[in-house]
Amino acid sequence: MMLTLATAAFADDLDFTALRFLAVQKDGRKKPLDTAALETVEKLTGKTVFIDPESGRKMEPMDVVMSMWFETRDWSKAPVVLVNYKPLRDALGLAADQKYFTYAQVATPQFQEMMTRIEKKQGNGQKVDLTHEEREAQVLEERLQTLNEAVGPQSLAVVPHPSSGKGAWVPVTDISKYYGADKEAELQNIFKTLAGAYVQRDPGAFAAASGQLRSFLVSLSPSVYPTFASLQREVHYNSFHPFRKAWMFYLAAFVWMLVTWRSRNAGIYWIGVAAFIAGVAVHAWGFYLRIMISGRPPITNMYESVVWVSFGAALFALILELVYRPRYYIVAVAPLSVVMLLLADQFPAVLDPSIGPLVPVLRDNFWLSIHVPTITLGYAAFAVAMAVGHIALGYYVFAPQERKTIARVENFVYRAMQIGVLLLAAGTILGGIWAHYAWGRFWGWDPKETWALIALVSYLIPLHGRLAGWMSNFALSVASVVCFMAVLMAWYGVNFVLGKGLHSYGFGVGGFGYVAGFVVVELTLVGLAAWRRHVRDKNTVPVASVDDDLVTE
Repeated sequence: MMLTLATAAFADDLDFTALRFLAVQKDGRKKPLDTAALETVEKLTGKTVFIDPESGRKMEPMDVVMSMWFETRDWSKAPVVLVNYKPLRDALGLAADQKYFTYAQVATPQFQEMMTRIEKKQGNGQKVDLTHEEREAQVLEERLQTLNEAVGPQSLAVVPHPSSGKGAWVPVTDISKYYGADKEAELQNIFKTLAGAYVQRDPGAFAAASGQLRSFLVSLSPSVYPTFASLQREVHYNSFHPFRKAWMFYLAAFVWMLVTWRSRNAGIYWIGVAAFIAGVAVHAWGFYLRIMISGRPPITNMYESVVWVSFGAALFALILELVYRPRYYIVAVAPLSVVMLLLADQFPAVLDPSIGPLVPVLRDNFWLSIHVPTITLGYAAFAVAMAVGHIALGYYVFAPQERKTIARVENFVYRAMQIGVLLLAAGTILGGIWAHYAWGRFWGWDPKETWALIALVSYLIPLHGRLAGWMSNFALSVASVVCFMAVLMAWYGVNFVLGKGLHSYGFGVGGFGYVAGFVVVELTLVGLAAWRRHVRDKNTVPVASVDDDLVTE
């Protein structure tokens, strides 16, 4: 029976601290309720908070899940389901100017008919490729299922198995399955007290009942219940936001380096480097926490790979900066890492940050720890080359007469591309070895494999061309930007655009408009730089001693 809140549908005055450390078995692992609440809101809304349309106020994830658990409102009539793909909204007859809809608005016979067609298409025993709209419809179906499973006292499996660490947990409504009538009555009494305190907005009673509920559940099976330290680590990870703090440090380093660009004071320079090092350190701390939480390398989905590539790019930039001290690496890579971390932080509907169980092919920690980090670190090195290449092309656009500076920057592009080719080649070969163990063949021209090879060859050509002398440094800078499009296709395009192949565990939807816009901007920059260089060379006499096509380090 649905309860009714005594006041507004918010609990700003209630303390959820004790309940955050309540363990829940969900999505194949045991996690704190704090994490389950955050993942529920992110999957439904694509945001980390729910903005109530009636008042415009924000509900934090714990408040949303408590309201669902205690059924304090009719969540089937709350516009909480994200439908961000416009063609799908049009196909379902939904309002074109809205992105959030109620369960009742989406779960229509028309949508069910669409899902039936998709199921029939996939159920003929043959491998089929779904259209973008069909994959978006599947994501929407998952959101509806998430909402359906999140409402009611049966939604959270918080009662531990009495003896087995791998046994199934049950909700408060099914405690009698494992424990006697006395325990059932005690739990029901605590649950009703907690729900009443939530509805009546009684901070003291709510805090007391929260602590009592957690203590009771732990006492049922102390050997099975996760340790407080492990739950605390994950709650800390959720609240600390290490990757968000990392991009703030990177941004501070970038701004400082720009503001003090003309200063030759060593102390001022090292302040910027120190801010960048702090960003790398916090970034690494976030990965350490995620590894401890998941028990595996955190590089198994697009969210983790974006965060990992941004870390790799920052780490390579820091190493190269400390070797050459040019400022260019930090100035070029810091904004790149900021953008990637912002995308990971702000778009959970596209880049899912949740930690879930691995598909069978990824359950070999040895190969997972070698192949994926190696190949994505290759992407990171190419990202560094692209970022520094932007500086070189920027000089061609705004200061084409700075030949010596341009030549020096282009040499830095060359160094980063060398690192990238080495890592991408090694990662591709390691992937083939893993494929031999997992699928019984070293190479099968799977789209992911094919585009990894295309990306590798697209970088090998300019590197060999530059070494042979038939490609100028300017062409190398252009290649650092244009060839990254092949990396984008191998990294993002195969998973989010093509959506086909054996690497289906990495598939997703969304973000195409942003990536397409990025490609257009990049090609525009290349065209503009080429035109400005042409004008410069047409109006000036080349000087061999300083020609950007000839100078190397």
